[in-house]
Amino acid sequence: MMPYYQHFGLDRDPFLDTADPHFYRSTGNLAHAKNRLVQSIEQSRGLMIVVGDPGTGKTSLAGAIERELLNRENVRLGKILDPSFAGDIEFLVTIGRAFGLAFPPRSPAALKNALKNFFYDAAVVDGATVALFIDEAQNLSDENLETLRLLLNFDVPERKLLNIVLFGQTEFRDQVNKRRNLADRVAGWIDLAALGPADTRALLAHRLARAGGGGDLSMMFAADALDLIIETSLGTPRRLLTLAHATLEEAALRGHPRALNVDAEVAIRSRGMKPTAPAPAEERATPESEKTRRWPWLAFRFP
Repeated sequence: MMPYYQHFGLDRDPFLDTADPHFYRSTGNLAHAKNRLVQSIEQSRGLMIVVGDPGTGKTSLAGAIERELLNRENVRLGKILDPSFAGDIEFLVTIGRAFGLAFPPRSPAALKNALKNFFYDAAVVDGATVALFIDEAQNLSDENLETLRLLLNFDVPERKLLNIVLFGQTEFRDQVNKRRNLADRVAGWIDLAALGPADTRALLAHRLARAGGGGDLSMMFAADALDLIIETSLGTPRRLLTLAHATLEEAALRGHPRALNVDAEVAIRSRGMKPTAPAPAEERATPESEKTRRWPWLAFRFP
């Protein structure tokens, strides 16, 4: 049985739930977030935190920044994807491993000193910028957060020796704010919110074009099917891609030349969701201020 996307003349699946750079699209707000994070790292400001609900693009944003920084010879980048550790020693050893260091298990004090020496040599002696990315930061324990606070103490008069970017779910903000001695060290917060209507359509069109299609949504989706997918997604990129994938898959199984409303409804219900009826045309045509109220954008707050 041929893959569903071949039914629509596409070269590859446009809606896989992966952080494939081939399909990455930076909206104006995501581009701004990326630039602010890169700028913070370049200036060695220390700690930046990105928060957002599941599926709002944190991992994709991290990947985009990582690709840009890895093209620079003067950047040393470490990455931790799942910060769930049995204790402080395991966490410190993993931080070292993220930078290619093979630390034997030692006391926390010895490991911190070894990391400090590495950061100093890299940042001061070699003139490099050192950055640590931690995804799923809401899984960090209080002990781990205290360790990160102590690592942020490593500096010279003109710069931090280590830059840390934490990517976590929305509740991570409360975890940090409960620790005032850590919260006061945050150089900037970035909140990833839902995409607006225009960006949801642009994202789908971009993905279709990158998969070998023309990027014309009307060739793949009937207007009511597309509206139903977009409304039900609530502007969450992961949910949007999941529903678009399922809808086209359903249409291919039924032999439809493009996805119809019935395909979208079946796909949505099969994912345990309730189809959300599109807003009336007059509401979709409301001024931009009203659209912003209905579809929150990416917000920034820099102390």
